[in-house]
Amino acid sequence: MNPSSLLPLRLRGEVHFRWRGGAVSRLEGLSDAVFAIALTLLVVSLQVPSTPEHLVTLFWQFPAFALCFAFLMWVWHLHSRFHRRYGFEDALTVALNGLLLFCVVFYVYPLKFLAQELVTAPLMGQGPLDWSEHSAHVMQIYAAGFSGIFLTLCLMYGRAWRLRDSIQLDPAERLLTRSTLLGLRLTLALGLVSLLLATLMPREPMWSGLIFFLMGPLHGWNGWRTGVAIARLDTERAAAGPPLARVG
Repeated sequence: MNPSSLLPLRLRGEVHFRWRGGAVSRLEGLSDAVFAIALTLLVVSLQVPSTPEHLVTLFWQFPAFALCFAFLMWVWHLHSRFHRRYGFEDALTVALNGLLLFCVVFYVYPLKFLAQELVTAPLMGQGPLDWSEHSAHVMQIYAAGFSGIFLTLCLMYGRAWRLRDSIQLDPAERLLTRSTLLGLRLTLALGLVSLLLATLMPREPMWSGLIFFLMGPLHGWNGWRTGVAIARLDTERAAAGPPLARVG
């Protein structure tokens, strides 16, 4: 018997999703190492403060670091949940995984640059650097990295959806897979719109940044509709009687 099967359901993974991934593979280990390097790159330029003034300056950089850290942890969670849920280890998964890691490492410095310019500088009472001449290019680089990450995640989760019959996803698992895929597609759409705005409106780069504020409402709506659908499914299951025991 698998020792994890003795744990409460919430400690085994997800209440409505049976994890098909086994022990952490070498592919996941490599991915975790790359994510750790990406997180390190966020603070690698920070030095141990040698004066009180330097310490205060360092302190004001932490909000930007926290923002970048939260974003990378979100991407890591989506990546980790993919491997836990579906357990793919074939050549195409390795290729897509490598592409995702490449995009993550590429994206670190544009993310860090914008976070420092838009968060740290105002907190310290400083104006942003004079990068107006290159602001459209900066937003294009940022949006391209963002879109690359979520395009790759869309391809990974989209493949899981196409193979739903082969890996025997039940109705709740199919619902959650569709919901995750929709959330990824909405996020990708925002990145592509941002890239398009930065290209077509180079003198108004603000709009290509403001578009990302739609992420909250869109993901909130997707989460709400998923919760309602899951609750309805649970009600239908309860009315139909106790489910048959699932092997594995």
